[in-house]
Amino acid sequence: MKDFDINVFDAHVYTEFEGTPDHFSGIISSLDSFKESINGINFVGALSDSAVPSQNHGDLSEYGIYHCAVIRDLNYKIDIIEKNILSGKIYAIKINVGFIHRYASDEFFQPLYILAEKLKVPIMFHSGDPGWSHAKVKYADPISFDEIAVDYPGVNFVLVHAGNPWFQSAAVVAAKNANVFLEGSSLIDGDTKACSDERAKRLISKPLSWIIDYLGSSEKLIFGSGWPMVYLKSYLDLFRQGVPEEAWKDVFCDNSLKLYGFVIEKRSDGQLICVPKYKRKDSNNVHYSSK
Repeated sequence: MKDFDINVFDAHVYTEFEGTPDHFSGIISSLDSFKESINGINFVGALSDSAVPSQNHGDLSEYGIYHCAVIRDLNYKIDIIEKNILSGKIYAIKINVGFIHRYASDEFFQPLYILAEKLKVPIMFHSGDPGWSHAKVKYADPISFDEIAVDYPGVNFVLVHAGNPWFQSAAVVAAKNANVFLEGSSLIDGDTKACSDERAKRLISKPLSWIIDYLGSSEKLIFGSGWPMVYLKSYLDLFRQGVPEEAWKDVFCDNSLKLYGFVIEKRSDGQLICVPKYKRKDSNNVHYSSK
């Protein structure tokens, strides 16, 4: 992108790659479409929020794309999640509390927090507007995540969507707790060009600017887009307008690399790509009980 020579790690993309148009943006969800979307961007990697990654493109590490475990119901298998973390298949655990109708502090999730603390992987929560009529908003209220952040100080928690539209509540929780971070994907969905410049800035750029002002630092904010729900380049442009230029390097890349445990390497073709910082060791000392 013009005037934006910054490495970009996208902490929120979807990689089902079913070849169908996205409901919000109309973008075709395919690997080719994704490659086209990052053309012209110093893209180094991404975290996929896909419960069922593409069967044709399950391993996307050659593109710097890695997966998280997505908890959408009460039937998660803690042993499988542990195995996938240890084997390098997943690098975070995301819980959609609004879909499950349980608060983050519910005992049902305790085994996940214990595992995350032992294996040093972040826990991500869908926070704010669930975007689904059958979800219950109260469980995704940003304030509700304060309790679990206090109870598990050894776990890093990420409030996905930065609590949208309750940015103030999310910022309070992040400011109060050293282990809480905010990710700003899908603050609006679809083609941002369909909005007036003022409306797009009011919904994306200005809330991000306020969050950084309130926190007094950019170290708690990470970039995520929500592709293919949004056009990556236009979303990135609006996102950067809410972030001071001196903080671009941290917000668009370095904060995520540190949080999720990646480093950047240069491939033989000169392309920069993110790779896991270290291989995980056996976790025979991990003890948890599934409720």
